[in-house]
Amino acid sequence: MRTEYSPLHKVLHWATLGLFLIQLWTYPAIGRTHVDHPGMLVDPWDLQLHKIHMISGGLILAFALMRLWLKRRNPVAPPPFPHPLLETLARYAHIALYGTLLLLPVTGFLKSYIVSAAGPVHILLTRLLYALLVLHIVGAIMHAVVWRDGLLARMGLRLPFQRQP
Repeated sequence: MRTEYSPLHKVLHWATLGLFLIQLWTYPAIGRTHVDHPGMLVDPWDLQLHKIHMISGGLILAFALMRLWLKRRNPVAPPPFPHPLLETLARYAHIALYGTLLLLPVTGFLKSYIVSAAGPVHILLTRLLYALLVLHIVGAIMHAVVWRDGLLARMGLRLPFQRQP
């Protein structure tokens, strides 16, 4: 079993972060293009932002599927944890994170093109994603600063004070 993620896996991980930032930038336009404003035209720039939001969401879905395939094809040894409970928490957090990354684009597509009732589910999943990302970042900081176990180096982020994998 490998101890470091493949270069493709690293690229997909960090590209997903970039796409998430694009999602944050473009999401305000979604409301402005979906809400009925009698007598007002929709700003063409908002329509472009909406397209960018949909495309980046689709890419996030594709990247998550590719990452799951890579994890299955080339498994990476789990990082060391000081307690089994933390390892279990990390495993379930990653399952939830992948599930959210897969379901968000699907519910966004459903909301936009098929059934608007998927909108509240999409919003709920977005809030869940924010919470999971905070947990993910806190976990990464714990690995980097407290345990100094080289986890970030496995994902391509080499810090001077970390042990290398």
